[in-house]
Amino acid sequence: MVSTSIEAETAVAAIADPYELAAPNRLKLPDCWDLTDEALIELSRLNEPWDFELTADRELVFVSPERPGSSTRGIRLAAQIDTWSADAGGHVFGPHLGVRHDDGSLRMPDAAWISDGRWGDRDMDQQGLLDACPELIVEVVSATDIPANQEAKMAEWMRNGALLGWLIDPFREIVLIFRPDAEPEQLQRPATLSGEDVCVGLEVQLERIWK
Repeated sequence: MVSTSIEAETAVAAIADPYELAAPNRLKLPDCWDLTDEALIELSRLNEPWDFELTADRELVFVSPERPGSSTRGIRLAAQIDTWSADAGGHVFGPHLGVRHDDGSLRMPDAAWISDGRWGDRDMDQQGLLDACPELIVEVVSATDIPANQEAKMAEWMRNGALLGWLIDPFREIVLIFRPDAEPEQLQRPATLSGEDVCVGLEVQLERIWK
């Protein structure tokens, strides 16, 4: 049975202003709750401007709205990937894409690319969440993010099928590059990032990201 009411055993501290949230709050969900794709989508719709992610441990994560800097950086990155994809094929997504993993978790990347082969014959306007992990995942650390949480989230993307991940921290001016079954590689203020053998020919310029 699907339920989206908050019972006494599940509680969260009151939040006066969602735009002032310092870090995502989490709710541990009862095992009897079966949150379908449709229920999660409706939960976000009813609680705008919040978005929600769901961890494999059944924790509902409140995701605060983007601030101008984070939104701008994400758009600049996604635009470059989309330009490359026009010739290379595949599909590019922005920050509100919901991806449902086999472990039951729901995650949203800041930007992502999935190949035509992995996309298959899926309908772009399907009603549920995407049930295939994109090959390229981009996460941009915002002023309200905890870097360690973002690193853990990127590692989760790798475990669930991503082949290349860029975790970009404009405040520390570093990029962590994630690959399956490998420790992340740290770069200090790189000028470009390569799509390597995952997104062949992709080279993203970062000059405007560091500004």
